[in-house]
Amino acid sequence: MEERFVAALGRGMAAIDWHGSWPDEPQAGHHGSPKYDGVQVVFHGDDAQWGRWAEHHTVFVHTGKFGDLLRARKLAGYIGSDVLGEPQTGW
Repeated sequence: MEERFVAALGRGMAAIDWHGSWPDEPQAGHHGSPKYDGVQVVFHGDDAQWGRWAEHHTVFVHTGKFGDLLRARKLAGYIGSDVLGEPQTGW
């Protein structure tokens, strides 16, 4: 499905958002937020707010209303990745 989506998109910009709630981790002070937690993929962009066009695609991990960089890093680590770049304002 992803390959067909990207082929249809061509060089345009688009985003796909998945809203949900990250698991609570009370011992670390982390609590899920269904309104603000989720994952966003921006195709041909590197800004969560759809800034300038880019050759690449970017995945954003949304964590709470005001963000939580440590939690985002931990979540990215679960898939063997890391947070790149500076935090951004999301949804």
